[in-house]
Amino acid sequence: MRKMMCSLLLALCGPMAWAEDEDPTKFVTFSQDFAGNCVSRNSVQLLVSNSHPTRTVMVWLDRFHMNVGTGDRSKTEMKPGAEPVPLGCSRTLDGPQEWRVARARFLD
Repeated sequence: MRKMMCSLLLALCGPMAWAEDEDPTKFVTFSQDFAGNCVSRNSVQLLVSNSHPTRTVMVWLDRFHMNVGTGDRSKTEMKPGAEPVPLGCSRTLDGPQEWRVARARFLD
């Protein structure tokens, strides 16, 4: 009976606390760099990285051009401490573009 009560308590409380602390999307960070090809378009280079100190994150990103989804989805594996992954310029010749997190998960 005692074992069953402990299991029930862990089942009810454990996953919520774990999921709250270890949401992989919280560790997907975007940054900017002044790459020459982007600066010539009056924009910046957009990069994505993993800020988790020990876990590898797989992230799926959707690209938006002028606030409209393009249907382009990229999948990137990011190890902890790795260099940021370049995505593209924040602006094309036609207008602004951005990437949004569609999904993320830990690989380990």
